[in-house]
Amino acid sequence: MQHMNDGGFAIMALAPQVWDEQWVNRQQLLSRVGRHHAVLYSTGGWFVWDRHTEAWRHSRFFGDFRPSDNVWIDESPRYLMRWPRVRGLDRAIMRAQARRWSSWLRRQASKAVVAQVCHPSYFPYLEFLKADRLVYHVYDLYDHQPDWQREWHAYEIELLRRADLVFCPSQMLAQALREKVDRAVEVLPNAADVDAFLNAANRGAKDPADLATIPHPRVGWIGSLHPQIDYGLIAALARRRPEWHFVFVGNKVAYTEPRAEQQYLECAELPNVHFLGYKHRSEVPPYVLNMDVNIMSYRISEERWVKAAYPLKLHEYLASGRPVVSVDLQMVRVHDDVIRFATGVDDWETALDQALEEGGVGTPEQRIRVAREHSWDARAQVLRGWLTDLAR
Repeated sequence: MQHMNDGGFAIMALAPQVWDEQWVNRQQLLSRVGRHHAVLYSTGGWFVWDRHTEAWRHSRFFGDFRPSDNVWIDESPRYLMRWPRVRGLDRAIMRAQARRWSSWLRRQASKAVVAQVCHPSYFPYLEFLKADRLVYHVYDLYDHQPDWQREWHAYEIELLRRADLVFCPSQMLAQALREKVDRAVEVLPNAADVDAFLNAANRGAKDPADLATIPHPRVGWIGSLHPQIDYGLIAALARRRPEWHFVFVGNKVAYTEPRAEQQYLECAELPNVHFLGYKHRSEVPPYVLNMDVNIMSYRISEERWVKAAYPLKLHEYLASGRPVVSVDLQMVRVHDDVIRFATGVDDWETALDQALEEGGVGTPEQRIRVAREHSWDARAQVLRGWLTDLAR
């Protein structure tokens, strides 16, 4: 795999998402930046508790680097397992891991190495990686997530203090970061692979097999199934309107909350609520295109990361041209000319009724036009400009 490398730098990206699983903004951006610069992507090394997993058992003893989607994926060596309770050994393992990455990066004949850290948990690696520039890519309110650990707070403060560039997908998230450390934070909103949806529409976008058996009208959710989905709302609407079919496409996350899990199980028992599971990103457009309405039905509270969200699914929905109904998310109110916002079961029922009978807020052409203005190609071009300025 060749790279133009016109900016004279390579990128070491550290993020918790497995590259080949559900794509989020990290993969979307880096796969495009990787057309021009060498990018090495890693989820970090193994931990001692990983030795009980299938992934560790099937990993290579000495590890490897493999190309995929314009980047190189780090397959960590099986013998390098971190052990945080044994500090000296843990540091030695991180040093060895960082040495592998640095060796690969320097072989790319780059003038500089940019470390792009996407979560505070990776901060300890920076001592050994010794990158020339540091970028902190924040994609969520991490300290509002259920797996947040106390030591990560100090790591995040140091990242905010040291980073040459900090960027995130929403203004609310940027403000939350500035309140932790008074510094510049750039905003790079989420986007969509617009061409993938338009090309699918031009080809006819027939119903996938598991969707074809579900009657219309269909109300669709595309994305991870997590406790911040308002399953209680969905159950109430499904009972009120048994002729509507609610379709969820996405993997169910590992962490749960009692209330959300109970409501999820209630939904699963209803004949007009359907869970179709995870789909590869190449399979997603026909699902979105064959819904009658697409929804963003989150539970919002001050304690949840959702309050500052600019959902990945937003512009994918708009790229389909189908009507969109959403909970009132502050960060997407700017698109109120193409989205119907709803609050409470009665308002949601009215909003969905209007979308199904009258076509929703905006026209299909208006929704597609908004999506075109928010493509991942355009976002990646902005990021490349920032990184090139840093490398200089």
